[in-house]
Amino acid sequence: MNNYISFETIDLAKKLKGYNMLFNYRMSNLCVKAEPTALMPVTVFVAGTEYNLEDVANILRPDDFSFDVYPKNQNNLQDIITGVLDAHPEFKMELKTDKAEMEGGADTQHVFYTMPPVDKDRRKLLNETTKLFHKECLANQDLAYADLQARLVEPYTQMSPQNVDEARKGFKKVYDKAREECDKMLQQKLNEIEEGYQRYLHEDNELYAEQDTDDNEMEISHDAEIEALFN
Repeated sequence: MNNYISFETIDLAKKLKGYNMLFNYRMSNLCVKAEPTALMPVTVFVAGTEYNLEDVANILRPDDFSFDVYPKNQNNLQDIITGVLDAHPEFKMELKTDKAEMEGGADTQHVFYTMPPVDKDRRKLLNETTKLFHKECLANQDLAYADLQARLVEPYTQMSPQNVDEARKGFKKVYDKAREECDKMLQQKLNEIEEGYQRYLHEDNELYAEQDTDDNEMEISHDAEIEALFN
């Protein structure tokens, strides 16, 4: 019977971990930063055949908020653009030209993607969606745990009270640990969203300050011919 409990413990841990992995994957597609896993859903159709993005392109991450996508074959550039657009229409796209390394060689092009800014509306949407995914993750974990408890009713009747108590504590420990990990991932994502929002506010304020400075410079500028009229 101990072997049976060990098997069920391992099985429960795998199921709960799987739900946490799914939760993490879904959050990575709520792009604040340029997460490599966000490109996993991207598929590219070339001549009627479906490929993963990494099969047809080399991907670089120059900073935390952007991707450079270099087609392995320039003929597939538009197919790649279409594939990324289907998976992430929110990405900002810029087509860049790379000069040929050798004289007389052909220039090539690649696509530069930046993550959309986290303004007030997007911040609200990201927070709400993240919390929804978290709620679904916990619900799935609760269901898996409840299902296990139902299956254990009969096996428990064949075990000593002490062994039953130890088994229950073991299952509860696995369950609590998974929920703690789920809650931790939620908080990390919410923090990331808030950081993205603060970054947006900072950049927006800097842009406003630059525009204000330009306006002031225009206001205090003088035209020599006009000044001469008053002298």
